[in-house]
Amino acid sequence: MALMNDSFFSPTENDFAQDRQEGLRPSVVACVINKKGQVLLGFKNKFGIWEMPQGRIEEGENLISALEREIAEELGKSFLESVFVPASPLLAVEQVIFPGSGIEDKKLSVGGKKIQMKGKKYYFCAVGQIQEREPEEIEYNEFGWFSAKKAFETIEQIPQKGKKRILKKAVEILEKNGFIK
Repeated sequence: MALMNDSFFSPTENDFAQDRQEGLRPSVVACVINKKGQVLLGFKNKFGIWEMPQGRIEEGENLISALEREIAEELGKSFLESVFVPASPLLAVEQVIFPGSGIEDKKLSVGGKKIQMKGKKYYFCAVGQIQEREPEEIEYNEFGWFSAKKAFETIEQIPQKGKKRILKKAVEILEKNGFIK
């Protein structure tokens, strides 16, 4: 996972279109950090795992609009009002390639053509909670604020190797850069 900074890389809609051409679904991941230096994780009963709020970047969206839309959709509009989204929120980029040739029923739409989805490209973005407010249980069954140690222990329980690997790296970057303790 590559650590980003403002001068290194600021993805554009063209970058996301290129991801799709390569069979990778671009996805934004919200690394929501509170004032206590904890990261927000949500639990989905459907998959039985804790994860950071995330979702696909739609065609025509930029990184910030996708990030704000996903936060509103997954955590609630009032929660979105409680966070600060910086002008350059990108922390890191990582990808997961599915085993085999991809998931048979998953196709990406690229300029009217359908392309076989072979993996996902995750754009990890830092978001700071500036007003205490709990997220709404829209897509997640429960939420928790996690220290780095607790996040690592929780992520270790994830059965999917790719998801576990990228979430561990995300928490490492958050901890290394002093966002979480």
